[in-house]
Amino acid sequence: MKKAAIIGTGLIGTSMGLGLRAAGWHVMGWDADSAVGKRALERGGLDALAESEEAACAGPLDLLVVATPPAAAHGFVSRARVPWLTIDTAGAKSTIAAASELPRFVGTHPMAGREVSGPDAATASLFNGATWVLAVDGAESTDLDEVEAVVSSLGARPTRMTAADHDAAVAAISHLPQLVAASLVGLAGDHPEAMNLAAGSFRDLTRVAGSDPALWLDVLAANREEVLAAVGELQERLTGLAELVE
Repeated sequence: MKKAAIIGTGLIGTSMGLGLRAAGWHVMGWDADSAVGKRALERGGLDALAESEEAACAGPLDLLVVATPPAAAHGFVSRARVPWLTIDTAGAKSTIAAASELPRFVGTHPMAGREVSGPDAATASLFNGATWVLAVDGAESTDLDEVEAVVSSLGARPTRMTAADHDAAVAAISHLPQLVAASLVGLAGDHPEAMNLAAGSFRDLTRVAGSDPALWLDVLAANREEVLAAVGELQERLTGLAELVE
């Protein structure tokens, strides 16, 4: 039986645990918030809950998953000394890839999620049909092949690209929309009567504004340069639209 350990048992980590267990893996887990770890175990996302991060990583393991926000993932890959094939799932890749001191590391990002977080929102079907990015920076081809097989078994469609290309892409299609949604909600909130008129199109545009703000601040900070560039491009486009309206 293959063995995996998951550091961080929120939405992504617990969903991975559910999927891996369904595929026949034995899954150990740990979370910095013990209540979150216990809930992941109760949900069936883990076979066992480790007492510490070190115990979860002790192995032997076929796969170590770091399913934490970017800052925590950055800290882990820069300090950990484990021989196992290791992946992270954070939404920004360049800074983590540059910080990794691990001998077998593949930075990844499943393009799947929900506006709610935590193990209670987890599902083994979360990754079905979703693109799952594998950052090629510093990764061995054999490790990339192994990770592709794992994410494919979870129902995802693996795709390889550089960390820089990933970060530029998600700034445009994920990180900028998050900022826009939050801005639209804030703007509408300044006009209480407007919220009474909001219908489907506004809700569709702003659904992601309900996501965990602390998590998103972490993601945006990790991809700061690309996000700022995307914001600047949007500002230029909005200025052009304003000139047309005038």
